[in-house]
Amino acid sequence: MAGLSKLPVGHNNASNQRRAVHEASRDRYEVRRIAKLAIAGVVLCVLIACGAEAAFLFSSIFMAGRIPMYDEFATRDFSQWNGLAKQVCCSGSAIVVDAPNWKSKSAVKFEINFYEPLVKGSHRSEFRLKATVFHRPYEYGFKIFVPQDWQSDNNQVVVMQMHNVPDNWKGEWGLPPPLELGLVNDSWVLRTASGRTQTWLDRKGDLRHDTPWSQPFERGQWSTWIVRTRWSLDGDGMIEVEKDGKVVFQRNGANCYDNLLAPYFKFGAYAPAWRYLTVPPEPKTREVFFTDVFAREL
Repeated sequence: MAGLSKLPVGHNNASNQRRAVHEASRDRYEVRRIAKLAIAGVVLCVLIACGAEAAFLFSSIFMAGRIPMYDEFATRDFSQWNGLAKQVCCSGSAIVVDAPNWKSKSAVKFEINFYEPLVKGSHRSEFRLKATVFHRPYEYGFKIFVPQDWQSDNNQVVVMQMHNVPDNWKGEWGLPPPLELGLVNDSWVLRTASGRTQTWLDRKGDLRHDTPWSQPFERGQWSTWIVRTRWSLDGDGMIEVEKDGKVVFQRNGANCYDNLLAPYFKFGAYAPAWRYLTVPPEPKTREVFFTDVFAREL
């Protein structure tokens, strides 16, 4: 167009170079900003996780049921079990009743119902004790009554656990307990688990699971259980389970996970598979009875 002069080629090149430098600088700043936000987010998550883990470990050591302990529920209350020792959803989930088929005896009835609220992410009504110490021997005992009208199905109801205290801070996911006793179909089933847990850098770990014992269970009568443990990752570990005065399982050697704290004792009713069901189970309610529960260090 007449009257307009063209800018020198060198001027255009210099302008493009300045624009490129500015854009590169802006991109570097954005990368640094995102990196700083990511680091801050990670640090915040770590701090929150560490705080939650510290609170969980503290409660596992100091605020759960004590050892030694013995409870035949003769006082008709739960005076030996503080709030954190009870994992129940509702007032009727654990109540003291007259022991079935046992005159002048008290027991605790644990009940779970498919339609009631979850407790710690699952259908459970359980009492727990504090975490134990590695390489020390412990003995636990309880009597359990399975009702005469118990309907069998393949959704396990766990009645006793020696549960690990998970190391969430190092990236551990939920794991099966090192020892559990459950009711499946028409049988008692004893399961074990041990090994190296997952971490943030190793998502598989080195885990071992086993079902070393099962036996048809008795409806409408009491059975007596004694469990002796010495939790260890080494050769001094020991598990021994007695039913009605007879040893049904015994194992020596490594028997737990590489956690900071050793496992703790839980008893009651817990249906881990119910939370994954797309249709309600049949039956929708489970109940079991316990009495003469004890724990002690040998």
